[in-house]
This record gives sequence, C-alpha cells and structure tokens, in this order.
Amino acid sequence: MTLFIISLNQLVEASSGTLKAKQRIVFQQINVNKILIQWYQKAKNRIRKYLANVRDKSILFNAIEEIKKSPEKNERSKNDKRVSIEAIQKVMEMRFDQILVNGYEVLQPDDKSIEFEDIRINITPDLVFRYHEDGLIKLGAIKFHISKTKPFDLQQSKMISNLLKQYLEQKVIKKGEVVDERLCWAYDVFAERLLHADKVMDITKDEVQKLCLELKEIYKAL
Repeated sequence: MTLFIISLNQLVEASSGTLKAKQRIVFQQINVNKILIQWYQKAKNRIRKYLANVRDKSILFNAIEEIKKSPEKNERSKNDKRVSIEAIQKVMEMRFDQILVNGYEVLQPDDKSIEFEDIRINITPDLVFRYHEDGLIKLGAIKFHISKTKPFDLQQSKMISNLLKQYLEQKVIKKGEVVDERLCWAYDVFAERLLHADKVMDITKDEVQKLCLELKEIYKAL
C-alpha cells in the first residue's frame, strides 16, 4: 500500500535536509497546496520541447523572445522572467545537439514512478529516449533542475541519475534493449552539471531505502 507520493526533486532535497526539513516535506506530500506557485513554467516547457528535438534551436530562441514580452506584474513575475531567460541561455551553452548527435527516438512511458518502502517516487523524466549505438538498442533519460539559489550538489545529482537508471530498468526497458548508465543524466542547469549514472548503484539504493524508511516513520508520527 502506497503511503504517500513524493517527487524525485523533493526526495533529493530531503536527503540532505534536517529532521524539521524532512517533516515539512512529508507534511507537504499529504497536505497538498493546490494553489502552490510553479516557477519558470514556460522555460521548463520549452526546454522539454527542445530536448525532444535538439536540432531545432529556434525553440529556445523563440522562448526567450516570448518570455521577454511577458508582463512584469510584481516582483515575483519579474524574478521568474529573469531567471527563466538565464536558464534557457544556460541550456543553449550546454550544446545538447553535440551530445545527442546520432538521433534518438522520444518515448512516452505511461508509468513514471518507482516505489521504495511504500513510498511512490514520481521520477517524471523530462526526456526518455531510445538510442541506437554500437549495434545495441539503448535507453536513456534526462531530468533537469532549475534553481539559481539552491542548485543540487554532486551527491544529489548522482542520486537523480541513478534513480533515472533504476526507473528505466524497472518500468521502461523491453526485450532486446539495454539501459546505458552513460545516457541517464541529471542536469542541474545553474550548476552547469550534466552527470550520468553509475554502472553499479548499490550505494544510492541503500541511501534511498534508508531515507524512505525515515520518511515512513515521520509519516506515521504526523
């Protein structure tokens, strides 16, 4: 039985959080704020669209022009606009068109979650793709993170890339395909870090297992 659902980003935040921070995160999962402000939505949508077709840079150029024209109603919207433009510029500098060079097929899996200790983790990759290389049919995925003030550190990014790999192995892979850890990427936009998964993920699995057990006990105590 699933106790509650948590996003991958919030799980990663909890991994380095204090007890109070973890309690707050669990509380937010079971008392969902339906009017919570979502930051950088247009930028995120356009970056996802670009990752699905990295040969078309006009997606990002047009996004910047659209965002520049958006109204600045208050300080929040002014900041959203500024950071959104900076984030898209960072993505341009990463040059994904030179990383995914041989073409790839975008996949749309129905199930985008995995479970640990009765907690469902919404992995929700920003891109899942099939890639032909060296006579093999490989699977890969990308999940990006936009936060100028709180970028994920190396350990947090590694947890994301490894859980992307586990998700592909559990929920997406088909007969005749392989999951390539070098194609499972955590991309922190403002840290300018693109980090692939480990070949052996035992440390991450143990960390997530332990963390979910802790969050499970917090849930029971609320």
